[in-house]
Amino acid sequence: MKLYKETRELLKGTESWRVYEMMLAIISLVSGCFAISVVPFIRKDFGERYLSWLNLSFGYTVVACFMFFGGLLSFLTRWGGQQFMTLFFLAFIAMSVYRRWEIDRRNNAGVPWHSMYMGTSMLPLPFSDEKVYKFFEPALVFGAGNLLYALSGQVGLWLMISAVALFINNHIVYYNERRTMLDMRDAEIEAKYLTAALSGKPVAETAGFVVAESSIKLMGQDARLNANLSPELREVLTPESATAPESR
Repeated sequence: MKLYKETRELLKGTESWRVYEMMLAIISLVSGCFAISVVPFIRKDFGERYLSWLNLSFGYTVVACFMFFGGLLSFLTRWGGQQFMTLFFLAFIAMSVYRRWEIDRRNNAGVPWHSMYMGTSMLPLPFSDEKVYKFFEPALVFGAGNLLYALSGQVGLWLMISAVALFINNHIVYYNERRTMLDMRDAEIEAKYLTAALSGKPVAETAGFVVAESSIKLMGQDARLNANLSPELREVLTPESATAPESR
């Protein structure tokens, strides 16, 4: 256990942290429901859990809602384009079934594959996958929605909303991935430089890992915080107990 990690674990129990994590999860869920309805058209080689039937069911629900409410709106406003929305819905079902068939064929062949792989983009662009996922895929879907809006308002609106959702969801995926990598690097730094940081050495010698003197005193003196520390860190933060003369 390391002091910085334990401090972070304490913060995770606060209300503000729980609200942040909950909001991020909700945004990821909602954006994912829309994003999953377009990715089978523009990617291949999905991971089994990324393109699971459960995730696809969310996509089916989103498109079905567009069909129902869009059809109702078309009936009331003479918007038109209902048949194109139905066509795209059937195309989405067909593409998703085909992608699942690819996954099953790969599994039957015994090919190991990361189950959460988000798919290989089929856009022939000379850019990194990250840039394609973050910017070019959403731009392409949004452009297609804008072009089809005049033909079918339902299809155009679905694609434009899905493009925004795809943009948000892809950024969250890479944000979470980078956060995991940074946690791994920070843990390595904390394990290596904990003693140096507690002794007050400059950041040039601790790879940027510092523990403020006031924080050390607070963790050592506050009984509520101290109770959550490991015995090893409790001894480090209260060195006087370890160096006290023995009674005779």
